[in-house]
Amino acid sequence: MNINEMLKNAKRIQAEMEKEESKIEKEEFVIEKQGITVVMLGSRKIKSITINEALIDPDDPELIQDLVMIAVNEAIDTVNSRYEELGSKYQGSGLPF
Repeated sequence: MNINEMLKNAKRIQAEMEKEESKIEKEEFVIEKQGITVVMLGSRKIKSITINEALIDPDDPELIQDLVMIAVNEAIDTVNSRYEELGSKYQGSGLPF
C-alpha cells in the first residue's frame, strides 16, 4: 500500500469515527441510583437531575449531595466507557489514539 492509499484510508476511518462520535454526543445516558436519576448527554453535559422527594431531609443535606455525586460520577463513567468502546473499535487502524 502506498502513502497516498494509506492517507486516503486514514481519512476515511477518521471520518467514520467522527460520525460515530457525533452520534454518541447526542445519545442520552440515564443513571438511576437510590432515588436520584441523572440524564447525561454523550457530550458530557447533564440534561437533568431528578431527586425523589423522600430523600429530601433538611437535617441531612450531605445525603443528597453524596447521592447526586455518585450518580453523576457513574454517568460520566458510562459515557467515557462508550467512547473507550469506540476507540477500541478503531485501534490498530493506523490512527493515533
